[in-house]
Parts: sequence; structure tokens; C-alpha cells
Amino acid sequence: MANLVRRVFKPSQIFQSKFAILGIIVLLVVWFSVAFVLDRRAIFLPGTTSPGHVLFETSCSSCHEGFKPVSNETCLRCHEAEMAEDAHGSKKFRDPRWADLLARIDVLTCTACHMEHVHIFARGVHLQPDLCMNCHEEIITGELASHDGFAPDGCWTAGCHNFHDHRSISTGFLRQNMNAPPILPVPEVLQLPKPDRSGKPLKPDWEREFLQANSKIPNANVANGGTG
Repeated sequence: MANLVRRVFKPSQIFQSKFAILGIIVLLVVWFSVAFVLDRRAIFLPGTTSPGHVLFETSCSSCHEGFKPVSNETCLRCHEAEMAEDAHGSKKFRDPRWADLLARIDVLTCTACHMEHVHIFARGVHLQPDLCMNCHEEIITGELASHDGFAPDGCWTAGCHNFHDHRSISTGFLRQNMNAPPILPVPEVLQLPKPDRSGKPLKPDWEREFLQANSKIPNANVANGGTG
């Protein structure tokens, strides 16, 4: 039995394999060291950066502090102004009345929905488009007649809702502006999709969202209405 083990596992092979493993470790250490010295940290990216952040993806320190995970404070360095009137802001979910909803998705943490380098859809979102149904499923199951037949994954992929800012379609906004003139004193061009006059719910467009987030897919810009 001992002879059989020696024939299968020769001491020289084990010795050689140790040198091979040691050589690989040394190469990795040298590779990482050179990357840091030459400030080529982009080689450590685990995946594609979202379109909005690609301009500073080589500046890791813009979002990362050492090896700490990205925090809300880091995100707000750039996004504080646009989050000032966040419809789903932290103040809302710190209210005990919404504790059960917060348990479903920790929306108090930016990275609960947005995570760089592993995102699936545009805007760094890494959750499936039906994430709204975690809290609002009753909207399409009978609570709101105008939403009968709507797809659960179409809230934002159809271009209707924005998680952080949906003031223009909230009941509070409509009541407040019910008597507003049809033409504002200073007209503004709204970046919204053309309304569907057929009366049918807008169709979710997963392909558009996915192509915006995946720059490696050819003709992504063309699919999004770009010039190629």
C-alpha cells in the first residue's frame, strides 16, 4: 500500500507543485504592487461601471475609502441636491409606521438598490424591475382601477415612475396643482416618453434598461436612440 501511494504521489511532484504555487503568489504580489505604484487601479474593477460613473471609475478614492464599503455619505457627496426632495427619503422610512416595508428592502441604504460593478440595469440598479411590488403589489391587483392589467415589472422600465421623485404623478401633487393654468409662465421641456394614446398600459422595456447598463453589448447606443 505504501509503495502504491509513493508511485501515485511522487515526492518530486509535490515539491514541484509547491514551487509552482509559490511562483503564482509572487507574480500576483508583483502585479498588485505595480498596479498601485502606477496608479492602475482600474484592473481591480470586478465589473462594468454604470454610465453615470464611468468618467471617474479610475479614481477609486472618489467613492471608496480604503477597503470600506461605499456609504450613504459617500453617495451624497454628489447626489445630495437631487435627493433633497426624495419621495422615498430616509425621513419617511424612519417613521415606525413603515417599519414592515423597510424590512422588505432596506431603502435607507443606497447600495440596497444601487451597486457599482455588479449592476444589471441602468443607473447602477442591481435589483429586478419588479422591486416596486415588494410594497405596492396591491396597486396592480385591484386597488387602483387605472392600473388594471399593468405589468409588475413596468413601474420604471416603462418610463412612468422614478423611485426617488414621482411628485408629478402623486395624488398630493395633483390636488395641489388642480387649478394650475394649462401653460406655465416659463414652459419647460420635460424629459418624458411620448404618451400612449391607445389607453393601454406602457410596456416594460427591459432591453432598453439592460443595454444602457451593459456597455459591452454592441449597438447599445443605437438601441437607446443614440447615433451608434
